[in-house]
Amino acid sequence: MGPANNNVDTCMATNGLASTQKSSCHSRMEPMHWIPEDTTRLLDVGCNTGDLLSECRLHYPNMHLAGIDINHSSIEKAKRKLPDAEIQQGYGFQLPFADGGFQCVTCIEVIEHVPQEFRPQLISEIRRVLVPGGRLVLRCPHDGIFSWLDAQNFRFRFPRLYKALVGGGNRDAYYEEAKEELVWHHHFTREELVGVAGAGWEIEACEFGGLILFPISDILRWPFYRLKRADNWLVRGLAKIAGMELAMDFGRSSYGILLVLRKSSAVV
Repeated sequence: MGPANNNVDTCMATNGLASTQKSSCHSRMEPMHWIPEDTTRLLDVGCNTGDLLSECRLHYPNMHLAGIDINHSSIEKAKRKLPDAEIQQGYGFQLPFADGGFQCVTCIEVIEHVPQEFRPQLISEIRRVLVPGGRLVLRCPHDGIFSWLDAQNFRFRFPRLYKALVGGGNRDAYYEEAKEELVWHHHFTREELVGVAGAGWEIEACEFGGLILFPISDILRWPFYRLKRADNWLVRGLAKIAGMELAMDFGRSSYGILLVLRKSSAVV
């Protein structure tokens, strides 16, 4: 962990790398803001249905895109969206890609779903597939003042009520299909994330965003996802409100955290 911490102040001071970041149309909490424009090969770990990869394709038509997710049905949707992308089903802590195959890896709202014992392995695998000097963009829930509003943890906080109202949710079915355990949606502090990452990284940026509207909008959108009616004006409006608040920095009180790490060129 020492080598990573030694680089914090230097990297944060040189954070204004305009030539390697997207324009201000993306907030600093959005992964697109941090994808270097000269990237030719990008991997999205936990790509779900391929929304982020699709946005990358829109901005970078010639970029080689790859994705991995445990959810078979999501993978099939992603493949239909991006037939030319290298999309596979699998685990983030067992990446089926060659060493040094990517210049940038994104891992958005994923690590909180991974069992605690596999989180260091997830980051280690990401580091393995990155080229020296490659960038990891990692975003996840932050241990802010409203972390208790996380809708994904209602099944654990109120198990009897959840079972009575929901039975088995969509997420339960996805994880059962992948033979993966549903775990408590952990909210990380900055220090925890740096600790999980371990040595061999330089910290380029740490951003915070969102407060209370983000988790509330998630709660309000949940019934629509449950009914498979997510594509309507109300859900889109709630998502827009959540995105607007996510762009606002509430410091250590924030609901979300984004960490940008650069793979050290030094042998660790």
